Amino acid sequence: MNDIEERLRRTLGHAAERAPRLTAPAAERLETGYRRRRHRSQALLAAAAVVVIAGGVVVGLRAGGDGTALPAVRVSDVPSAMTSATPAEPVEKVWPQAVWKMPVKDSEGRELHPVALTDEGTLLVKAWREVEQPETLYLYDLAKGDLRKVAEVPASGKSRTVAANFSMGEGAVAWWTWAKTSVRLWTVPLSGGQPRQVAEHKTGGDVIDNLAVAKGAIVFSTMKGGVFSVPLNGGQVTPIERGAGLHLLSWPWAGSPGAWSPKDGAPFTHLVNLETGQTSDAAPAREGEQLLACGVESCITTMSGGARAFTRLRDGSKQQEVPTGFQIPEPPSQSRFYVRTLRSDTPGLGLYDLKTGTLVDLGIGNEAARGEVPVADRAGRMMTYRTGNTRYVIDLSRIP
Repeated sequence: MNDIEERLRRTLGHAAERAPRLTAPAAERLETGYRRRRHRSQALLAAAAVVVIAGGVVVGLRAGGDGTALPAVRVSDVPSAMTSATPAEPVEKVWPQAVWKMPVKDSEGRELHPVALTDEGTLLVKAWREVEQPETLYLYDLAKGDLRKVAEVPASGKSRTVAANFSMGEGAVAWWTWAKTSVRLWTVPLSGGQPRQVAEHKTGGDVIDNLAVAKGAIVFSTMKGGVFSVPLNGGQVTPIERGAGLHLLSWPWAGSPGAWSPKDGAPFTHLVNLETGQTSDAAPAREGEQLLACGVESCITTMSGGARAFTRLRDGSKQQEVPTGFQIPEPPSQSRFYVRTLRSDTPGLGLYDLKTGTLVDLGIGNEAARGEVPVADRAGRMMTYRTGNTRYVIDLSRIP
């Protein structure tokens, strides 16, 4: 087994997201933002499905995402969640203009997985039924529930091409596939058509950790570092000035450490605007605190032991304490929203709005034990999750 195969094996082994496919599932796992959030959500999953028993020990109800038993922890080690006696209202009741429900599968039994929202009330989704069958990209009309085919992802021989990081922009969808010592970059018009390979980039076995469509090009970074671009209509892959050693966060921002560099500290404490050259270095954690992660605008920290949590702008200003709980250790989406437990004594997940102090019930109780933790897309706009046979889609940008 070579290095890249071993890396993929470890990634798949520890992913919290449920995997419906057996061969080439790295396509789903290598979507960086999605995959990283799922991986970091293990503490949240454990906390949302626990039973408090005599002696003050919290025991996980199921194994972790890698199949290993979750360790028992003392209640004193667990940050307290909100304890208000007032139950949270359902998300669709509080923010009806921002919530849609859609089936988990289409009429033909294919699983539907949201990719990104458009501005026309449609959702780019991936659909598949069997490992041997190619993925199909569709536009899903959220109001009517109709699917319109965009394209089939090309298959390779008897096995599926490993496709990842489907990204949308400028009227096109782009993604990449892995070919052992190189990555291949693909695109297709959002209006539909035949996918076209626009470039092949030699990586020596390295893989892409994020990809976006911007300024008429596919821009991407690799896990070893470095940001590159290639024109949407095809051409030479070239390094982006100022992008050496960096990882793409959200165009035009790239930085370090990358999402998969936990030993180097909190992700994206250093950022560079690849268009202007502007840099942004996050203020270090204060005494007794731990810096967890940074986004383009803000960072999140906790006190030692997790008793208190804060968000601050990257320069350290505008500190705001957030109610402690088992929130995913990332800056709030849209600088406002993060997922947390509803109550310390009741399994369930909610969405908390820092701007208004509103906590809504996401309708996830025992579902949390199945691994469906809501996560936002890389743009921080769409949040999606499954409960039973229904998938929720929340457009965070439509919440006033």
